Amino acid sequence: MIKIAFIGAGSIVFGENLLTDIFTFPALRNETLICLEDIDTHRLDLIYRLMEKYKELYPELLEGINFMKTTNLEEAITDAKYIINTIHVGGLEAFKIDLDIPLKYGVSQCVGDTIGPGGVFRFLRNAPVMKEIIDLMKEIGYKSDKNIERAILLNYTNPMAMLTWYCNILYPDSTIGLCHGVQHTATMLQRWLNVPPENFSFLCAGINHMAWFLQLKYRNPNEKGSHWKNAYPRLKQLYKSNPNMIGGELLRWDMLEATGFFMTESTGHLSEYLPYYRKRKDLLEKYKGADGSYDSLLHGASYEMHCWEASVMERKFKRKLNKKSLLLKRNPSGEYAPPIMNARETGKLFRFNGNVINKGGGLIVNLPKECCVEVPIYVDYSGFHPQGGIQLPTVCQALCMSNIMVQKAAIEGLLNLDKELIYQAVLLDPNTASICSPKEVREMVDEMFDAEKQWISYFDI
Repeated sequence: MIKIAFIGAGSIVFGENLLTDIFTFPALRNETLICLEDIDTHRLDLIYRLMEKYKELYPELLEGINFMKTTNLEEAITDAKYIINTIHVGGLEAFKIDLDIPLKYGVSQCVGDTIGPGGVFRFLRNAPVMKEIIDLMKEIGYKSDKNIERAILLNYTNPMAMLTWYCNILYPDSTIGLCHGVQHTATMLQRWLNVPPENFSFLCAGINHMAWFLQLKYRNPNEKGSHWKNAYPRLKQLYKSNPNMIGGELLRWDMLEATGFFMTESTGHLSEYLPYYRKRKDLLEKYKGADGSYDSLLHGASYEMHCWEASVMERKFKRKLNKKSLLLKRNPSGEYAPPIMNARETGKLFRFNGNVINKGGGLIVNLPKECCVEVPIYVDYSGFHPQGGIQLPTVCQALCMSNIMVQKAAIEGLLNLDKELIYQAVLLDPNTASICSPKEVREMVDEMFDAEKQWISYFDI
């Protein structure tokens, strides 16, 4: 039997989507126990009832899957081979603080979940629960005979790089960070190039939320035996002919023109990781790609979206629970966790971009040893096989380094329970540094520690 523990199963973004993706893989429908865990009992009950309804509607197809629900981490992780994590400690209440206090000091954040003041304090809130998960994996998670194979944590929670780096310090090779930025961006680029998937190829590497399409290739689908070509000249020519093709991605296109390489993450996300765009209203107006959502560059756009999604979530679930029929997916959505688990169970090779430790500096050779990098990874029966020997162009290296040093300072601050290092992490943030003096950063960080003490009281022990 395979046991999958889903921690934070009531997730607005990932819950139902990941679970119904699992249904599309026969190997994951055969003697599988899925344990749904969440501290929000109402959301937990909704997702559990929905999964049970799928079982009732498709009894033969889903006969081999059983569901259980719990609010107890230990019960969820006991003997679990795969742990999927989508938690958000503090929820929307903490999210609002992450945005509101920095804005008082002039620091605008569209999302606030990766670096900067929002990302650093989200890391501090989530880290204790991540440590608890890791400790339980060590003690009671799945281990095969002679410990050849053990439980793996598939982490979706942000800040992805910081949390994945931290978890692998606590328990080496325990955690793979999964984000959908690479595959979503690749699909968008393929659409812009107007070529079918089999005529499109890429190499993407860097860090989470700042990975670079170092190689972008295409073949002419109308030419038999066509050779692979560099897609960047074609992409730029298509843009020159039709600038509207990029939709709201004005800022990402500007960074392509500046660096020579397209980047993962939406315009709104990306604006926070750089010192160039959020420091002046005229720049925010110039590079906004929409009047709402992420591409608007509006402060708190992600928070507003999450509030709306939370408000309609219950109605959506109740509507589905009252339906007489529910359609099953024919194909998975493109999220990585289900095909990773399928590859581990069947040996069918799967390639994805994941977040892992840059062991000995061997994966991305010009980024720091033992930081968290996002690189192509192959997975099969025998485990995970990251692609190494990648060298970033200097401009890509430098921009990644600006984010990595924030991550490093925050992790060191947590491990040492040192508020001064947390202050220095925010001090190093490119967006914050473009706005605030060092004394203003200190005042902001002190205010955030005070406002979020209910979730990070361990710093005052």
